[in-house]
Amino acid sequence: MNRCFDKIYLSWRVGKGSPRIMVGILEEKDSGVVFQYLKEGVERARQYGFRGYPGLALEQMVHEKNVLDLFSKRIINFERTDTKWLLEFWEVDQSLKEDTLYMLAMTQGKMQTDSFEFLASFIPDNGLSFVTDIAAITHYGFDLDTLHEGDYLTFKTEPDNPKDPKAVEVYFEDKKIGYIKKGHNEVFFGTQPDRLTMQVKAITNTPSFKELYVKISS
Repeated sequence: MNRCFDKIYLSWRVGKGSPRIMVGILEEKDSGVVFQYLKEGVERARQYGFRGYPGLALEQMVHEKNVLDLFSKRIINFERTDTKWLLEFWEVDQSLKEDTLYMLAMTQGKMQTDSFEFLASFIPDNGLSFVTDIAAITHYGFDLDTLHEGDYLTFKTEPDNPKDPKAVEVYFEDKKIGYIKKGHNEVFFGTQPDRLTMQVKAITNTPSFKELYVKISS
């Protein structure tokens, strides 16, 4: 199968507004799909109450058996009436929609019942197209009312960022919006990042909830 990523990070945070911590990684190897906890991330997350992903004991750092079956509960239920819209929103190649690993990468495996996300390290090949939401919008106080679906945004890598050397800032004109999420930001440090474009996909702007989704393409 022609996937557009080489690994998927498992991200966790205490709650909205808290920093994302990379606690695990999913990779396809000769033996199948393997999940491995990331020691440094787990140790940091434990300080905030992290107890591991349900069904994957922290005492066992590497898990190989049935991990995709476990994570498949997080992907789109194709019996939903809005399935077509969801697949189009997440830029899913419908010929790959039965591929659980691919679907986790494209949709982030988000659920409202926990704070886990599956964030792929995408490869900037021709034809790449994926959707991500911008981090730290509230922190920078950007006015989302100034944006419209289809607007093009610009980005700037920030290799001297002390918290993340792969940090990528996002701008509209000369105003900083926020950052690309960890994991997803790695594509901007691949070959020919200037080939990448960023376009507003969807906006949610209420007093209690602000979210900006963008489509990144090459």
